[in-house]
Amino acid sequence: MSMFARHICDYEVTGMFNKVDGEQVVTKRICHNVSKREAAARMKRYVQLTYADSLDVRRPIRVNVKLPH
Repeated sequence: MSMFARHICDYEVTGMFNKVDGEQVVTKRICHNVSKREAAARMKRYVQLTYADSLDVRRPIRVNVKLPH
């Protein structure tokens, strides 16, 4: 096994961000057969594409990645 082997499995990913009008939005998704880092990157990309017209770019997109129960 490689020292840099990534743990590939399903992750429950939660993205938290603010809209331009100040509303806080929390969205959850399941990412299948990915590494933890890739799951976080996919959630950020999903938020940026889906909420492009209303996303407050001055605030960071917070992402929480965990194994589903």
